[in-house]
Amino acid sequence: MKMAAILLRKTSHNSRERVAFAHAEAMVLFMKLIEKLKNRRRGSLLENTLMLYILQFSNMFLALLTQGYQVRVLGMDLVGTLGAAQYTVNFFQILIDFGFIMSATAKISQNREDKPYLNRILTCVVAAKVFFMLLSFGILLLFILPHLENPMELSVYTMYLFSTCMVSLLPDFMYRGLEQMAAVTVRAVSIKLFATIMIFFFVHVPGDVWMVPFFAALGNGGAVLFVYWHLYTKVGVKFCRVRFRDIWTEVKESSQFFLSKAAGSINTNLNGVLLKQIAGPVATGLYTNADKVIGAAKNGMSPIADSLYPHMMKHKNFSIVKKAMLFIYPVILTGCAVVFIFARPLLTLWLGEAGADVVLPLRLLMPVAVCCFPNYILGYPTLGAMGLAKFANISVGFGTVIYLLGALVSHFTVGINLFSLCVLTSLTEFSILAFRLVVIVKNRRLLQNDGGTR
Repeated sequence: MKMAAILLRKTSHNSRERVAFAHAEAMVLFMKLIEKLKNRRRGSLLENTLMLYILQFSNMFLALLTQGYQVRVLGMDLVGTLGAAQYTVNFFQILIDFGFIMSATAKISQNREDKPYLNRILTCVVAAKVFFMLLSFGILLLFILPHLENPMELSVYTMYLFSTCMVSLLPDFMYRGLEQMAAVTVRAVSIKLFATIMIFFFVHVPGDVWMVPFFAALGNGGAVLFVYWHLYTKVGVKFCRVRFRDIWTEVKESSQFFLSKAAGSINTNLNGVLLKQIAGPVATGLYTNADKVIGAAKNGMSPIADSLYPHMMKHKNFSIVKKAMLFIYPVILTGCAVVFIFARPLLTLWLGEAGADVVLPLRLLMPVAVCCFPNYILGYPTLGAMGLAKFANISVGFGTVIYLLGALVSHFTVGINLFSLCVLTSLTEFSILAFRLVVIVKNRRLLQNDGGTR
């Protein structure tokens, strides 16, 4: 008995020591975790993706929120007028941006520590954009405004172009290349929230339609002022003296991306312009509302590709692409199925009774949302990292050819109308995806990172 008591005390003593040791070990691990979180690398892929999601989701949510209000207050015809103006100005945005979001982002990502280089890229890109802005206003004044029906449309088109210029002046290529989107996200969202609230306060009758693009321009202008202040004082990047040759070099190297974006803008924006001219503002309004939903889906997917692009250009880690397709894409497909099935109650809740007329156009456009995520991921992030960025551009040109041929066939058969253009848009998006898949499969030997793993 005495021996048993001694063994029991010894066992109990050892057990307490093990428990104490386990507690101490857990505390050490916890402290290490806290220290790691405090000293985590700023601008990581996860953080950059999250910030882009917050920024895009806020834009998407605020746009959907105001769209439902606009339909109820302004009516479908004026919403169609706003949509036609926005689609027209989107062409100018492609011209002003000129593909710098791709070319400049890649350069900045690869030269993050070279401040003089960053200063030169910033100055060259902004100088080129200012020139394209002046060119855009010249085209608007000479070729578009004389053909508008009334002064109200003139003010809407002008305000939308000014708002687009403010957006294009944002040096988002710099923050994406540096992977520091967290620095500007919260403040940019706050400014856009202010502009959205102003719409609810001041837009009450159809005559207030011009205020919609006005407050958008006001919010974007505020964002521009803040971002350049932050870029200069916090990031340490500023404007510098450059030569005209430097600006021309940036324009020339970005031209391939501009051509791709210009071709893509035909696919996405020409529908609204054609419908306004052929079918009238009501049909344009129906298409605009359906396209807003698809645009919201795109905005929900694009941050992954936007943050993945500079990361892939630097690290060429193709396993991330595989994980995105395996774990994220099924969730997106489920969301598309839910919207397709419950389109009528969702649209009626959002737009009121007029939402019932948007159900069919939205369902015809749903394949665009289905193909969008793989198109984003397999485009510049994957093909660019494989050294095949030109095929990402060529694929968009291929889709444009499909779109134009389809529009020509529609003109001579069923005619250009809301439904034929929706079907054609979905077919175009699928053709781009098919082209990129073929290129990747044929060049799959290039799907290796620096470590040699597939």
